Amino acid sequence: MRVLSFSYCFPNQARRTWGVFVQQRLAALAERVELQVAAPVPSFPVLSHFRAWPGPAVEPWQGLKVHRPRFFCVPGLFKNHDGRLYARGLRTWLARLVETWSPDVLDAHFVWPDGVGVSLLARQLGLPYAITLRGKLYPCLKVTSQTRQCAEALAGAGAVLCVSSHLAETARRLGAASDRVFVIPNGVDREHFHPRDKAEARRRLGLPADGRLLVTVAHLGPRKGHREAIRALASLPNNVRLVLVGGPGLGGGGGDLTALADSLGLHRRVIIAGRQPYEKVPLYFCAADASVLASYREGCPNVVVESLACGTPVVASDVGAVADLIAPGVNGRIVPARQVGPLAEAIRDVLDTTWSPEAVSNSPSVQTWADVAERVHAVLARVAGTPRAAQPEM
Repeated sequence: MRVLSFSYCFPNQARRTWGVFVQQRLAALAERVELQVAAPVPSFPVLSHFRAWPGPAVEPWQGLKVHRPRFFCVPGLFKNHDGRLYARGLRTWLARLVETWSPDVLDAHFVWPDGVGVSLLARQLGLPYAITLRGKLYPCLKVTSQTRQCAEALAGAGAVLCVSSHLAETARRLGAASDRVFVIPNGVDREHFHPRDKAEARRRLGLPADGRLLVTVAHLGPRKGHREAIRALASLPNNVRLVLVGGPGLGGGGGDLTALADSLGLHRRVIIAGRQPYEKVPLYFCAADASVLASYREGCPNVVVESLACGTPVVASDVGAVADLIAPGVNGRIVPARQVGPLAEAIRDVLDTTWSPEAVSNSPSVQTWADVAERVHAVLARVAGTPRAAQPEM
C-alpha cells in the first residue's frame, strides 16, 4: 500500500522539535507501507523575497522522503481561506507526483489546513483520504467558516483518526460517520522514555537532591495552566518544589511566572528550567515525584504519556485525551481545568501515595509508536479499499 501523508507541522532543520509526534508516527508507519510525506510550506511573495528558501523541495528526514511544496498564504489575513489556498498551491505538484508514484490513500495529519486542503485534492483526483483530529480542531470551532469547512472534510473522509474520545465525539457531531471514526491516541518511544533512578536523574540535571519535586513539561504560555500550578504550590508543604520545562509560548514567557512566584514567596520553590533538548526530557520526568499538566486545552498531550512511560504519576486537568490516559488511583489524578483548589488537593494526594514506577510505566494507555502504527495501518488499508471519491470543482 502506498500512503502520501500531509503535515504542515513537521520538523525541519530550523525547527527540529515541532511536530516530532507526527514524525514518530510516520516513521513507525513507514515500516509497514510505502510512504512519502508532504510538508507544505506557507509562502507570501513579499516576505519570500527577503527570506531564504527554507530548504530543498525534496529532502530525506530521518529515513522519510519529505516533499516541501509551497502554497500561497497571507500572514495574519484571510485565514478562513488557508485550506482552499493549500489545495490550489499543491494541485499541480500533486498531479505531477501521481504520474510516477500514485498513492492508494492520502493521509492528513491535521484537520486545518491539511485536512480541508487534502479533501479538495483527493476529490479532484478521485483518491480516498483520511484525517487525523488533534487539538488543532478546537480553535477552528470558534470560527463559523472554518467549522463548516472542517465538517465538510470530515464528512467525506474514509476515516477520521482521533487522538481522544472527546475529539471522536466532536467528529461525529460535525457529521463524520460513526463507523469511520477511530480513537488512536499518540504513542511513546520506549527506548527514550522509561523508568530511571530518581537520585541519579536529579544529579545529572543539577536539581535538589532532597524534598519532593513536581515537573511540568510544556511551553510557558498561559493556556498551559502554569499560574494555577504555581498558586497550588503555595498551599503545599515547603519541601515541595515545581520545575517548569519549556520555552516561551504565545502570550507568555518565564518573566511573568517568576513575578507570580516571587509575589507568593515561592522564589526558591519554582525552578524555571527553560527549553530543554528532547534527550533531557525523560530525566526531568524521572527526577520528579509527580508531573503536572494544568492545561486549559489539549488534544492528546504527549507529555502525559511520556511521564507515565517514565514511571512518574501525573496530575492533569480534564481536557483532551487525559481521561483516556489517566486512571485515577492507578497512575495519577484528573482535576477540573483552571481550578487551583482541586489541583492542590490532587497533587497532595499523589505525593502522599506510594507508586510503583514499573506499574505506572506499564499502564495500558502507554503504547509504543509501533503499536499505534499497526492500528493506523489497519485503518488506512480499509480506507484504501473504499470507492474513489467524486471530482468536484476546486
